[in-house]
Amino acid sequence: MPDVSRRLSKPNIIILHNENPAWPQSDKDWAMKFVEMLANGLHDEGYVVEPIKFFDRLAVLDSYNPREWLIWNWGEEMAGESWTEPLVAAEMDKRGFAYTGASTEVLAFSNNRLDVKQRLRDSGLPTLPAQVFTTPEQAARAWTIYPAIVKGANQHASFGISGDSIAHNPDQLARRVAYMRSEYNDNSLVEQFLDSREFQVAVWGNGKPEVLPPVEFDYSVFSDMRDRLYTFEWKFDRSSRGYREIKMPCPAPADKPHWRERLEKTALEAYKAVGLRDYGRIDMRMLGDEPQVLDVNPNPDLDHISVLYTGAKLQGLNYGQMASRILQWASARMPN
Repeated sequence: MPDVSRRLSKPNIIILHNENPAWPQSDKDWAMKFVEMLANGLHDEGYVVEPIKFFDRLAVLDSYNPREWLIWNWGEEMAGESWTEPLVAAEMDKRGFAYTGASTEVLAFSNNRLDVKQRLRDSGLPTLPAQVFTTPEQAARAWTIYPAIVKGANQHASFGISGDSIAHNPDQLARRVAYMRSEYNDNSLVEQFLDSREFQVAVWGNGKPEVLPPVEFDYSVFSDMRDRLYTFEWKFDRSSRGYREIKMPCPAPADKPHWRERLEKTALEAYKAVGLRDYGRIDMRMLGDEPQVLDVNPNPDLDHISVLYTGAKLQGLNYGQMASRILQWASARMPN
């Protein structure tokens, strides 16, 4: 349980979330659905809640007192620019607000996949060897392990990842590296693709963080390797086959309890190594009996099928109770 001795009363809550005017209305409606779900859950827990939507400025915060208001940080981008979460956090820092989730520094650090991998290796944690390439020619010439997967070097999570991210030969690799440059103006991180069982593990809390039960992403219904991957489309497109058919048993794996122990230990150590706080998610695939860390996610998704909420429900918590626990940890950072 979180240490809430510093604050016995509930702070007022700002739900800070971004909306791009260029988004289609369906995307705006989908985002607002979860803002409303969070607001309703917190109302049920007795909080005063005020959602605030922004695009490119946070001056609206200037009329709020940081000693009275705690920010739930769902600000994922500034002015429609991807991977600008650190800019949003820096604006809250500048105004003296405490907010949920990772710090400005950790948000910035986590956007560099190679740096995260190096931090994990320095901490003795298992993660696959990788290289960053700036050109297709360089990648095709230097990389030799297939199948390989191509990810944006300065991104995290599933953004820019699809079945075409998997390459079986140098020509496919070169095409995907060129695609990442043309579509995302990013270098490419390349590593071996493990066509093996995938698990995601939520960790939450500060001081002595707690590991929630692992969730497996069961791709057993898919025969094509390119479909055995949790892509951006399958995560967010409710009409996609992956959104509908990927099974997510929890706690997992039921058939290999020794794996579960190793997954939980690795997730906890990765959470601490990268410096996450309040809550986070660690994505892993198995290499034999050893989990390999694929991604370390600060401020992960908290929708109705999220890994964190799945684990929290096993503890008997509803959505508002889960969110309230995160707020209790974050409230310890509020100014006196």
